[in-house]
Amino acid sequence: MSIIFYVSGHPKPGRPTIREEQRALTRARLLDAAKRVFARRGFHAASVEEIAREAGATTGAIYSNFEGKEDLFLALFEEHVASQLRKYRELFARGADLAERSRGGADDWMAYLDEEPDAFPLQIEFWSYAVRDPELRPRFAARLAAFRETFAQLIEQGASDLGIDVPPGFAERMGMVIQALGNGMALEKLADPDAVPDELLGSAIALIFQTLAAAAQAGDVKLPAGLSEGGA
Repeated sequence: MSIIFYVSGHPKPGRPTIREEQRALTRARLLDAAKRVFARRGFHAASVEEIAREAGATTGAIYSNFEGKEDLFLALFEEHVASQLRKYRELFARGADLAERSRGGADDWMAYLDEEPDAFPLQIEFWSYAVRDPELRPRFAARLAAFRETFAQLIEQGASDLGIDVPPGFAERMGMVIQALGNGMALEKLADPDAVPDELLGSAIALIFQTLAAAAQAGDVKLPAGLSEGGA
């Protein structure tokens, strides 16, 4: 048996140092400030200087934690993606049947658009900027891909629970369809809120999967081109 003594001032392995804790707190404060400034000003009108003032920090503190304004936004977006996907998985797990599982995340997304009306326009503003930048676009796309990947996993799990085998690539392609439907419905709701019922997205997605499940269980599924690897 051996006894290991830790000298005062030397942290135990695995425990963050005071410096690391302070850096993490500063980073969190900067992200909170950036979230407020981006929501208030938009991505383009926001400046690193304003974010620093909002956080009660210096611009040097920002550049010691982030590469710049784009990096700040991507860090915030990554937190948003993680939070949304965690909710979608929980809602899927709580669903009592195919309809509830299909529409849970969609209903939550529509509620989010009402609760955070500035969030999606900000995302679209950054999207239009990122797709024009060859270096920024893949970084943004990688974070968006997490939605498709999670939707694909939930589709595969739902199909497995129903005893349905899905062809290779089908879940991934349908994950992309679900993401596109959600974003498209959000755009329509932003332009004309009264024309888009909150339950429309969830009802549409539930109908798609109920129809596919019924056809699969009846052995009557013929996937058109593009919906599986074989039909691409």
